[in-house]
This record gives sequence, C-alpha cells and structure tokens, in this order.
Amino acid sequence: MRVFRSNHKFERVITNLIRHPELTSGLILRADILSDDTFELSDEQSHETESIIQENPPHMAPLVPGYELFRRIRRRLVPKVPRRDPELEQDCSLLQRSGRPDDVVVLMVPLLKDGERVPHYHPDVAAIAFRYIPASDNESAEKLDAEGRLRLEIIASLGSENTALDTDSRLFKTCKVLLTTAAKHSQGLHNGYAKRMHHDTVVPREIYQDLYQIMKEKYKHLKNEWAESTDPTKNVFEDIAIATFLILLWKDIYEARESNEERRCGQPPGGFIDMGCGAGLLVHILRSEGYEGIGIDVRARKSWKYYPEQTQKHLFAFTLDPLEPTFPSSDIFKPGCFLIGNHADELSPWLPVIASLVENAAYMSIPCCSWALDSRFYRSDPQLYPPLGASLMEAESQLENRFGPSRVSVYRAYLCWLMALSKECGFESEIEALRIPSTRNWAIIGRNKIGSVDGREKAKEILAVVGERKLFKAREGTSSHS
Repeated sequence: MRVFRSNHKFERVITNLIRHPELTSGLILRADILSDDTFELSDEQSHETESIIQENPPHMAPLVPGYELFRRIRRRLVPKVPRRDPELEQDCSLLQRSGRPDDVVVLMVPLLKDGERVPHYHPDVAAIAFRYIPASDNESAEKLDAEGRLRLEIIASLGSENTALDTDSRLFKTCKVLLTTAAKHSQGLHNGYAKRMHHDTVVPREIYQDLYQIMKEKYKHLKNEWAESTDPTKNVFEDIAIATFLILLWKDIYEARESNEERRCGQPPGGFIDMGCGAGLLVHILRSEGYEGIGIDVRARKSWKYYPEQTQKHLFAFTLDPLEPTFPSSDIFKPGCFLIGNHADELSPWLPVIASLVENAAYMSIPCCSWALDSRFYRSDPQLYPPLGASLMEAESQLENRFGPSRVSVYRAYLCWLMALSKECGFESEIEALRIPSTRNWAIIGRNKIGSVDGREKAKEILAVVGERKLFKAREGTSSHS
C-alpha cells in the first residue's frame, strides 16, 4: 500500500496508533503507556542491544535481522468490556535498517505467560509488524515527494487456524483495518490535518473511563426499567456518564466526606440541584452513590413513581421564577450548592446568574436548545440581553482554541454567549466535551470565581433589567414542593 512520504511521518502515525488503539478497534477502550524507552543507534549501542536480546526472553527486545532497535513502547491494552476480556501488555519496538535510516519496522508483540492466549480483541498472532519501505532510489527528480510503501506482516500463533490468505477470515479483515487506518492518518498528516477538538481537559480520560466502567455495570439494568417513551439506551447511559463526570469533578472541588470514603470523593456542602431534571435518573444515580441533592422540573414524570422512596421524596414538580421577590429561596438553594442543568432549555442561561447569587455555589450546564434570559436566543438579535462586549470576545477566543477555526454555527455562538454571561456573573468559565451519546455534549462549568468581578451585583442588575423588560414568562407547572 503506497501512502507515506517519509519515515518520520510513518513513525508519527504509527506512534499515535500505538497510543490510541481504540482508533482501530471498537473492542479496545484505550492503551496505558507503561514505558517509552529510546536507544542510541551506534556501533557501541548495537552491541549492547544484542546483549540485551541474549540475556532476556525474545519478546523483551525482538531481533529482526539487519535492523537495530531505537525505541520501545510498552503498553497495556484496556478492553471496553473488562468482564469479558482481560487486559494485555504489548511491546511495540521501533527498528531501523542498518545503513538505511529511512527503512523502518514497528514490531508489536503481545506479552503472554505460558499457556495464555491473546484476548478476543487482539489478532490471534504471535507478532504484528508494520514496515515502511521508502520510495525507490531511482525515483525521478519530479518524484522527490514520492510515496513509500506500507506493508503489514504477521507471525501466526502456534496452532492457530487463522490465515491471512483467506479474505473472509477475521485476521485478514483486521489486517485490512489496520492498514486502512494507517493510510487514512498518513493522508491526513500529509494534508496538514490538526485535531480541532480537545477532550478530557477537566477530568483526565483514564480515571473517567475506569469509573465509568464501574458505574455502567452497576446501573445498566435501569435501561430495562425505563418508563418514558424516549430511547432508554441513550438516556440511561448518558446520565450514567454525566454522573461519573460529576463525581470526579466534585472530587476535585470538595473535600471527601465519610459517606464517600471508599472513593475519597467530596460532595457539594449545600447538595446538588438538578434543574429541569426530567425523568430524574441523574438524581437517582447520584443519590444512590451517596450524594445529597434534589431534582426540580415543571411537572412530574412517569418514571418518578418507580424509583425508591429515597429518590422519590427528593424529586419536586414546581416552577422556578427568577422574578419572584424571594428568589432564590434559601430553602432550595443552600450555601455551597451545586447547580446542574442537563439540556435545561430556558433555565440554561439562568444557572450562572443563580449560582452567583448563592454563597459559594457552583454549576455545570450542558445546553441544548438556545434560550436567552427572557427570549429565544438569536445571535443577530439587537434586543439580546445582556450585551456582553469584551467578555464575548474573550469567550470567542477561548472557544476557537477548543473548536478550531471552524464555521460558527448557532450552537457555537450560543455556547460563546453563555460563557461570556458566566464571566459577567463572576465565574472563570471552563468548557469540556463530555463523553456522552449526544451531539449537544459540551458542558460549561463555573466553579472558580474571578476575584476582580462582583458577580452578585451583576446578577442583581440582570434580575432588575429582565423584570423591567417584561418579556420573561416562567413555564407553568404543578406544585409538589412543601
């Protein structure tokens, strides 16, 4: 397969695939890098490498005739379904041909104990080798940028019935995926592709994925108990993922309490408030994990009556009206509370306003439908309130660092406006792309205050102006709050 235009691009692409095996297999969650060692390529080092090969088992430093080892990455492959598949350590050795530094081989060897077989997600082979073969020396001057060749070779496991010659075999199909993925990434690198969206900037990927695996096993049965007409798989696993993220976020914000001693996770001292909680599943999961909090929505949902009593009595149906004289009520919004808005519609822009009015409150909003404080959000609306000026420009710059210089959609413009509003209310806005099954997966987090901004006074001003504009209408609902 002709793809790569230099051995350096080959090394970059294959190294990225070593670090991210999930790009080539949906059965693999990630790779944990255990070590990454480099070796000098010289006559002296060559002898040292050979002695290492002689002293250690063959898989520690595989010898390819005519090639020298210059780098070795040891990784642990973490499966997506750990109850079915075990983890697997693998050595990935980078070697170059003696006297031809542009001729490179990457050899991947699973590290197995006697009697062990490779897991289902790994090809049933003893070794896999990617080889970069540079363009022929007799390429014409017009082809200085000629493509090299990529070849995939395997050493079959002893007693394996697989054969790469059978085009219908799983092994052949796996090899084809590996080559195709490498070729795709090679072309992207050649065309100057740069990753636009950066994930896991607030909560590290590894600890999130590990806890999510535990939470998913614990609560996946709720999919079979879903009482709403919406898609159970999407809604259940989305709320499990959000709960996982919140637990780890709270661990970073708050001191651990005895009820969460096992995971050393803290919880908001004023409890959490899920505003627009819908089916109440997120409330149920968080309370089941030992976190104090309530859910509020304009109407009760069918699901509520199927939860345990400890969840039911913390779900309330009533309307929140920011223009009421006593808003925000200290009976609901206690000092140190954490506000949650998961696709909370009209309530989304109110979260930073409310959080700034409550002592030591923080919030996380996952916006969906575009609403301003007292009307639908239109980026070109001259009546849009509040005008955010410099804060809006800063938010645009912050978003461009995460999204890249892509087309400005209505959703991106709305995220930008919400982040600017958050800053006006005194919060340092953080933004994170959550790992949830939704196209509206961006979360805005307000947990740290800006010392130079009096957010409380700005929030009071917002309440006064919204009242004067007389455009705000609270949703009508039933009342079950005492």
